[in-house]
This record gives sequence, structure tokens and C-alpha cells, in this order.
Amino acid sequence: MVKNIPNKMSDKDLIAYIGKVCPRKIDFLYLRMDFQNGCNVGYAFVNFINVQDLLFFAKKKLGEKWNMFSSEKVLQMSYANYQGKEALVEKFKNSCIMDEREAWRPKIFYSDPGPEQGLPEPFPAPTHLRRKERSSFNRGALYVPG
Repeated sequence: MVKNIPNKMSDKDLIAYIGKVCPRKIDFLYLRMDFQNGCNVGYAFVNFINVQDLLFFAKKKLGEKWNMFSSEKVLQMSYANYQGKEALVEKFKNSCIMDEREAWRPKIFYSDPGPEQGLPEPFPAPTHLRRKERSSFNRGALYVPG
């Protein structure tokens, strides 16, 4: 998980930022958004294709200022409860977030070595409609920080 992200940063900005250090080396990215103000909430789920790329990115950027969007924030990282592309896709494919605008949805990228590695991959369709309905219902009860 990448933390302390400048709130004005978009998912495309974050992909480009990571790509300057590790081009086409992530296979999952979800920049969590505040739906009321259209800004991110400061963290993203990011999965690197292999551990070496994660470590390389961390050595280059961990503890550094973002130097973007007039932000004084310093990049931080931590482990998330869900690890790996498969687990993250499984978590989010049945979520109501997949009904939000494209820019706010989780993104996946091809993982296998070859010319498509790191390029956008279609997100799988939901497999548990009841779970998605529950997610939509529960979203209405969630507090969205302002």
C-alpha cells in the first residue's frame, strides 16, 4: 500500500509516478477516492509484479517528498490486508466501486512477461451478485470523510 499520496493526484498521475521508477512493473492499482470532493483519500493499493521491483521502488521513493501538487507529503508504504493481484481482484470485482466512474475504479495490468506486461487489462466481471448488492447497500451506510 502506498500512503500519504497528495490528495489532488489521480490514478493516471500515480501510475506515471511509479512508472518513472519501475515502468510497467505493477499489475494492480486502486487509488481510493472521496466521492464527495473528487479527491483521493491519501492511499492506494498497489501490487508490484515481483518483489524486486517493489524493493527497488521503495529504495528510490520511500521517505521522499512527492514534490507534486504543492504537497509537503512524504511517501510512505505499508502492507495491506490483501496481498497479490488475485486477492485484490477477488476483493474488488464484487464491490460497488466497479459501478463508479472509470477513473475511480481499480485498475489491473497484464502480469506475464512479454510485450503486454504492464499494459491495461480488462477487469473481470462480478461473480457474486449478492455480495455486490451487499457492498452497494453497505456503501450507503459508510461515512465518507470530508
